[in-house]
Amino acid sequence: MKGKATIGAASQGRGGLNPKDLVYIAAFGVLMFAVFMGFSIVFSVNPHISWFTHAVGALFAGTVFAYLARRVPKRGAMAIMGLIVGAVGFLMGMFWTGPVGIVVGGVAADLVLGAPDSRTDAKIPPAFAAFTFCFWFGMISLILMNGEAYAEMCVSAGMTYEYGRALVDSIMGPMGVVTGIATIAGGLIGGFAGVKAFEKHFAKLGA
Repeated sequence: MKGKATIGAASQGRGGLNPKDLVYIAAFGVLMFAVFMGFSIVFSVNPHISWFTHAVGALFAGTVFAYLARRVPKRGAMAIMGLIVGAVGFLMGMFWTGPVGIVVGGVAADLVLGAPDSRTDAKIPPAFAAFTFCFWFGMISLILMNGEAYAEMCVSAGMTYEYGRALVDSIMGPMGVVTGIATIAGGLIGGFAGVKAFEKHFAKLGA
């Protein structure tokens, strides 16, 4: 990876967030969300693997996150991205804890990335892992708060009770820990792969 000056130098002289930055934040935030949702559709066919959506989706969404981190290396960019994506998720009908997790994840990613003039490529993978984990944790929070109610909510959303119950059992059992660890690992790997992809394919376009 490149040195400390790569991201820090890119942020100098750009000032605060401007309208063009906000367009990039919204576009790439929604694109990243679309990647996760694509895998959600595929993995939702089986409730026993459904919670691996974030772990696997992160392997591909990490490239979008890395590009955004390099394209808009300014304080608050990821937090705003989280607000936008969280709003999209809420409007799409996500249970409320999911969007909250996305918003918290955006803030967490900003905190991990740190001040713009001290950001390095090495901070991008853990920042993305933090975002992905918060996204996943937000999605499972209702189960941790009240699993039976979650199963009933799944029925209200058009799923079978058996499907909702299987989602609950997956999180409340040992597999819940496994999916959590896999989510963090997927975020780290996806973020690292995203940095490498940026260096190989996008760096010449400028950040």
